Amino acid sequence: MFSSVDISILVHATEDENKILNHILECFKLSANVVTIDCVKTEGHWKNPIIRLNITASSDIERIYVDLCNQLKINYGSEDFDKYLKNNLDEKGSVYIRLNKQKLCLRTLLLSDTDAVRMIFKKKGKFEK
Repeated sequence: MFSSVDISILVHATEDENKILNHILECFKLSANVVTIDCVKTEGHWKNPIIRLNITASSDIERIYVDLCNQLKINYGSEDFDKYLKNNLDEKGSVYIRLNKQKLCLRTLLLSDTDAVRMIFKKKGKFEK
């Protein structure tokens, strides 16, 4: 169903980059040796340092997706979460999910549009509606 998942996170100067990375890997049961991790240093509006972590995994994607969806269905109810998924599906069949970064670090999965862990599950092959 999915060929890969891209996970991106903005890490601010007051946050611990390694701690956030470890929480993400632990939450999705990913080993550091099976993912690609790219770290881009940038600046915020006020010249504050920001690190953008980009994590890509191309194996065990179905398990990650199913586990994530199951937990979010528990937290939000199947009907509401299914609506969320339908609203966050693009024309190629990729699914976009944004999780609350702070709650994820506390081992709780909640949806959020601000300070989010952005996940893109990329569809295998051609998408048919």
